[in-house]
Amino acid sequence: MAKHPSPSLIDWMKERIYHLLAPIVALGLVALFQQTRVAQMLEYGTVDLRFEMRAPFDPPADSRLVLVGIDQKSIDHTGAWPWPRNIEADFLKTIINAGVNPHTVAFDLLFTDDYDKFHNYKSTSGSNYDALLADAAGQLPSVVTGALSLTPEHKPEDELVAESQTQVELAQPSLTASLPNVRGDVTEIVGSNVAIFPIRSLRKQSLFGFVNDEPSPIDGIRHTIPLLIHVKDKVYPSFALQILCQMLNVDPDKVEIDLPDHAVKLKNSSGKTWTIPIDERGEFSINYRREDSFQGISFIALLSSLGDYAEHKIPLPQEADVKNKVLLIGQTATGLTDLGPTPLQSGSPLVYTHLNVINNVLHNDYLSFVPWQWVVLGWALVTWTTLFDLRKAPIFWAVFLPVAVVVFYAFFAFVIFGAWSLQIALVWPILSYGVVNFGAVVLRWREEQRGKQQLKQIFGRMLPSGLVNHLLDHPENLNLGGSMRPVTILFSDIRDYTRFSEHIDTRELVRQLNTYFERMVGCVEESRGTLHKFIGDAIMAAWGDIPALSLGVEEDARNAVRSALLMRRRLYDLNVERHAVAQNPLRIGIGLNHGDVAAAQIGASIRSEFTVIGDPVNIASRLEGMTKTFHTDLAISESVRLLLADLFLVRRLGLVLLKGKTKPTVVYEVLAEKTDLLKSAWTEEEVTLYEQAFDAFMARRFTEAEAGFRACEKNHPYDYCVKRYLEVSREFSTHPPPDNWDGRIVMETK
Repeated sequence: MAKHPSPSLIDWMKERIYHLLAPIVALGLVALFQQTRVAQMLEYGTVDLRFEMRAPFDPPADSRLVLVGIDQKSIDHTGAWPWPRNIEADFLKTIINAGVNPHTVAFDLLFTDDYDKFHNYKSTSGSNYDALLADAAGQLPSVVTGALSLTPEHKPEDELVAESQTQVELAQPSLTASLPNVRGDVTEIVGSNVAIFPIRSLRKQSLFGFVNDEPSPIDGIRHTIPLLIHVKDKVYPSFALQILCQMLNVDPDKVEIDLPDHAVKLKNSSGKTWTIPIDERGEFSINYRREDSFQGISFIALLSSLGDYAEHKIPLPQEADVKNKVLLIGQTATGLTDLGPTPLQSGSPLVYTHLNVINNVLHNDYLSFVPWQWVVLGWALVTWTTLFDLRKAPIFWAVFLPVAVVVFYAFFAFVIFGAWSLQIALVWPILSYGVVNFGAVVLRWREEQRGKQQLKQIFGRMLPSGLVNHLLDHPENLNLGGSMRPVTILFSDIRDYTRFSEHIDTRELVRQLNTYFERMVGCVEESRGTLHKFIGDAIMAAWGDIPALSLGVEEDARNAVRSALLMRRRLYDLNVERHAVAQNPLRIGIGLNHGDVAAAQIGASIRSEFTVIGDPVNIASRLEGMTKTFHTDLAISESVRLLLADLFLVRRLGLVLLKGKTKPTVVYEVLAEKTDLLKSAWTEEEVTLYEQAFDAFMARRFTEAEAGFRACEKNHPYDYCVKRYLEVSREFSTHPPPDNWDGRIVMETK
């Protein structure tokens, strides 16, 4: 029988499904993303930036390489470009006459059409300019000019004609030989069946190499250049490779091309070997160095210096001493067609691409690439490690560490490129790593939100939602300690709880209490209060203890009173329901007091609770107990009364000296909020009459007080305070109290 994963393993995988699958999905998306133009442009952009950052530290180029620039100064002196070929012929003759023969003279120019065909120019000797150029080239040890492979875009019959012409030209005598030693499929190499070559006379006296250097269609930069070109079934060297073969004394039959191993090997007569890396198409990745690292001189400046030396023996300036040097002659003037962008320049003479290739080989200064397989493996290991290590870490670390990894990886990519020309993919690893970890952070945030919601649901049954939200948003407040806050405290209690509960089954008692608490706690919540605790059948709540919930001292006190009035109404509704099922009604007492208390996390380090402590809390509890004395259900202190303004209908219950106190305080009863007087048993006029009678009573005008309370008794015959003060006023009218009597009621119990 097949074994199934254990439940614990399944749960483990469910909890980590994102961490397991996100990297795999990301790699799949990366594979698609890498095919897009946007991805390639971004990656090329980072490569260009790496070249720019490294450029200030580039070493000088090989001292044998000299760029002879056809610059604006040369054009101004000689005439508009293109020049007649006698200019180049005179240049070569001047070199010959000066006797400072360079090792190689290479023209990054195309001499592919018979100049005489168009102009019929001839020298004073009667030779045409093509013949002059070819003759001069034949007198130097090594001259290289450019050829070009073409991709015909004409009609098929035109292409056949072009191929036929190419075949004819290949059959003509030439110093340039094809490269015979090729391992692999020649047709995979860059090239075609059509090419244009230097004029026949020049081919007999000089070498040629192909100058093809198509820019990238992505960003227009020549990141690679063909080192080899195939024409039909033959392979020829590029312009740069031909120059290298001349510099290193490598014969064509000593050039080995190994396409499967991506290498071109050059071996000279002394047995020294150079191995040049290429790709499967024979292209070479150019490791650009800054242009000012190459020695350069203006075409006209060199021509003038050599002429002065040849005719007048004027010493050559250092930059014009070209003996045994390799001269690359190319267009450098702004506005000429042979310009294009490089990673280091927006408009660079394209002759620098050939210079860089030659310099790279001479210095063994090649670009190398970290295989994509290793990048993927490293990315996957780092990504999975990060995801699992940070799964339960604080959000700060879940954000900081991935950012640090990205910064380190980018820094690493720039360092290895600058130090070893080692290129590693930068864009997709960073983007995909960032996206995966961002997803993990979002997932963590959602999990925390769900966790907070679950905590609210769980602790909301034991703690007020406002307190839960406060502690979740400010976990530092879970530390022991607190601060002083102006708070209004409410205590409520069920009257005759012992008698109420002694004949009820325990489970039924719990059910009835929970029903009662559900209604009462709702009153606190709806009035923005904080439920602090249940003490048996008693409830303790506060307003103003949590800053985020506080609306100000006055409004907090008014909300506390509103909560008490709402409790009164909800209890009435509950008793109607209880009466319907033959259950005894419940009676409660509520006490409210205001004062400065410590709102704090109280307890031990292993367990604590958020509450308020201080003398105002004790007074609120005693006020709740005092409701029994006055046969009412709601008593508030004078400190609360002062915060209510004229928004509530309030009467005095009495001047009370609480147990343990030395100064008496006035205790009040809230009858209703003035916006809801229809639900009050008293009218404002009746309360005014009562208060006048109470004033007379406290001023020892007992006959007047008796008359006032008797008037109140007509509409409230069963009101305890009315009956009590009427009885005492009648008694004091005949038997006045002592002179030190101040009307206080002394509470002997708490």
